[in-house]
Amino acid sequence: MPEGAKVKIVVIGGGFAGLAAAIALQERRHEVLLLERRGVLGGRATSFPDALSGEHVDNGTHLMVGAYAETLDLVRRAGAGDCLLEQPDLRLDYRDERGYTSLDCPPLPAPLHLLFGLLSLRVPWSVRLQAVRLGLAVRFGRSPTGLTLAEYLARCGQGPQARQLLWDGLATAILNETPEQAAAVLFHRVYREAFLTSHRASRLVFLRCGWGQLCERLGRYFEGRGGRLHRRARVLGLEVEAGRALAVRWLQGAESRAGIQAGERALERRCEADAVVAAVPWHALPELLPEEWRGQAPFEGLPRLGTSPIVSVELWLDRPVVDRLMVGLRESEMEWVFDKGRLFGRAGAPQHLSFIVSAARRSAPRRNAELVASAEASLRRFFPAMAGARVLRSHVLREPAATFACTPQNESLRPPVRSPIAGLWLAGDWTDTGLPATIEGAVRSGRAAARELERG
Repeated sequence: MPEGAKVKIVVIGGGFAGLAAAIALQERRHEVLLLERRGVLGGRATSFPDALSGEHVDNGTHLMVGAYAETLDLVRRAGAGDCLLEQPDLRLDYRDERGYTSLDCPPLPAPLHLLFGLLSLRVPWSVRLQAVRLGLAVRFGRSPTGLTLAEYLARCGQGPQARQLLWDGLATAILNETPEQAAAVLFHRVYREAFLTSHRASRLVFLRCGWGQLCERLGRYFEGRGGRLHRRARVLGLEVEAGRALAVRWLQGAESRAGIQAGERALERRCEADAVVAAVPWHALPELLPEEWRGQAPFEGLPRLGTSPIVSVELWLDRPVVDRLMVGLRESEMEWVFDKGRLFGRAGAPQHLSFIVSAARRSAPRRNAELVASAEASLRRFFPAMAGARVLRSHVLREPAATFACTPQNESLRPPVRSPIAGLWLAGDWTDTGLPATIEGAVRSGRAAARELERG
């Protein structure tokens, strides 16, 4: 494609991968149409307003770190930097029956900040030494291709205590997979980028709003630059001729509130395109392709990527009980708790807490009442202020296909952004980003698809 050539591009999917691709192409002055199946943006990282409080509830609280360079750049380019709440330096708070303990890292060059941070964490000296051993293995050793994380941790001398106190909860949150199943190479990559490059790369970055609200800001930025966005656009399929993607067909539902309330009939539409970026979930892509392409690589392997669920439990309490923005709960089904009210700039009652269970295959089938009881039990077990508190109400969310399964076997199934169909580019956290299923991986893939598309 000649430098500066203007083309008609259709991006399918309004999650982070699709938004990143569409914005990157629109910034290069291409004509871009973005199609989103739902009425909200964000894909598997979105939110909705709570009917009573008005505060946004995420479909799983997602977290960023300073190493999310592409995501943070995208947010700031869109003028949404005010949505970010960034730690000055990494601090991770944990809670057990003995109280709080924290990994509190000073502003020293990496990895010295981690070494000094370990001194503040309540763990045995043997665990600290094992942590140093793992850091040296990641820094100087070979990439653990083909190993599970459990196998890699064992090879690096990490015993049961080190796994329990340091690695298992953190790794499961990062990979949305248990160490016994997860690909070690993905944890290895995140560890290097987040903990061994600079102390600022490891700091946590929270959102001051819901993920859906952030994505709406990105969508407005895209439209403000001349991009076209259609919501409630259910793509029916791609038209492929002689091995090239030529057009996209979709059912366009009512986009305005008046049209939705009036029950306007969805209309079939078609748009010819010079290029298409498919930024849909891995399990949804094959059905958009002509039948003869679904059995060809890499498309035939996408269903085997599997799924891994996330469960979220939202509680509203009649008084503040948790006094930190985020706390890791040791030896608890509910692994992390976030004070969403405080993140959104509100203090006092009611306290809105969000509990997260990653790789939640055991938790997802349980009844809502059981999951709410588990979250409440964690509060009563770890936080004395819960003794006289009441749960005012609750909400349980399940994302059965929150991510693909990040196993060693699935790494070979993740496709590059360039597809075998000319004019079709792939974007999503499930593509071959080298990262686990994260927002940063999605943004990198979207931008990579935009770059490769321009190169032709």
